[in-house]
Amino acid sequence: MQRILCVPIMLLTWSLTSAISTLYFQPEAPRQPAADEGKTWLFAVDGRKRPYSFIDEEGRLVGFDVDIITAVCAEAGKNCSMVLAEFTECSFTNREINYPGRGLMAGWFDACPGYAITVDRQSGFDFTDPYLVTVATFTVAPGNPSGFDPTASDYSDFTLAHLTGAPTNAACLRRLKKTFGKILIARDLPDAKQLLLNGTAQAVFSPRTNIPGLDVLPARFHCDEGGAGVMVKKGSDLPSWWNPAFKTILSSGRYQNLCYQASQKYLCKFSSSTSSNVRF
Repeated sequence: MQRILCVPIMLLTWSLTSAISTLYFQPEAPRQPAADEGKTWLFAVDGRKRPYSFIDEEGRLVGFDVDIITAVCAEAGKNCSMVLAEFTECSFTNREINYPGRGLMAGWFDACPGYAITVDRQSGFDFTDPYLVTVATFTVAPGNPSGFDPTASDYSDFTLAHLTGAPTNAACLRRLKKTFGKILIARDLPDAKQLLLNGTAQAVFSPRTNIPGLDVLPARFHCDEGGAGVMVKKGSDLPSWWNPAFKTILSSGRYQNLCYQASQKYLCKFSSSTSSNVRF
């Protein structure tokens, strides 16, 4: 009986020894790191677009874009950071064409959040899924002294202006079936305001619903193809991880909570799946 009982004990001992030897002499292949492991994804904002990205009284960069980027990057397990850059480093207009900016193309940063997805921009950029809804408006000098009517089909009697790099451009006016004459391109918002106040232009076509010191007319238009998302260089991997993470946040109800919190923090209305405010 002792010899019979000894057989399975010996077999078990041999099997364990063999298995251990196999593990010892045939180590597991090393894990291949992800292509972006250790990478810090940089999101560029200009810090002047309240309530989306702006410098608060204590010098901190805050806003809804900052909040949504923080949440999506955490969900995706990515290292992300915000950097300040002029908006023309993301996009600019030259002879009616919207071009990618130097900073984005040179890789100084990876992405520009909150940019409207438009037909003409898609020729030069890739985008994530949208996380904001945008509108287009016309802004005039106080009291609308020229009598500009945005609902008219023909703007030929007026000089218009738009911001460089903005989706509210000549191409959008053509898609809206508007007839127009002269269009000036403003280098920034102060320049656009000055064009109105000194009478050089009679209306500014922009993606803004509030410009202090000017009158934003109530008519609303759309230049976008479904909203505003994160704008990236053609071929970027960012949308491949951003979109699934954002969908998780959206379906879980956390996006709605972010909108509510933003409404409280930044004193600006955000709806549960869109924003009544507008972006570039």
